[in-house]
Amino acid sequence: MKKQTQVLDFQKLKKFSDEKRNLETIWSDEHASIKLICMKPGQEITTHTHHGNHIWVVLEGKGEFLSSDKETETIDVGKIVVVPALVDHGIRNAEKENLVLASITSAGD
Repeated sequence: MKKQTQVLDFQKLKKFSDEKRNLETIWSDEHASIKLICMKPGQEITTHTHHGNHIWVVLEGKGEFLSSDKETETIDVGKIVVVPALVDHGIRNAEKENLVLASITSAGD
């Protein structure tokens, strides 16, 4: 089967939930996946780890990146967060606007 280039428009793909952050796979193959994370104010992803590197790209809004040492760092549109394998990380939307991230991981994570 011939592989084709794809252009993903997160503005058309984003979805929010009042109950909890929305996490949806928007692309995947045998090597990696891209998930779209949509968070309303007050929602968060608790700290966790992956077996491979994890990359977050902030597409909309502003959030607090949570690291393993409980430090927080503000991340906003245009920021790319690269988390090495097995390092704790999470994110919280402590702002009044929505937060949208692309989450890129290797297959199996």
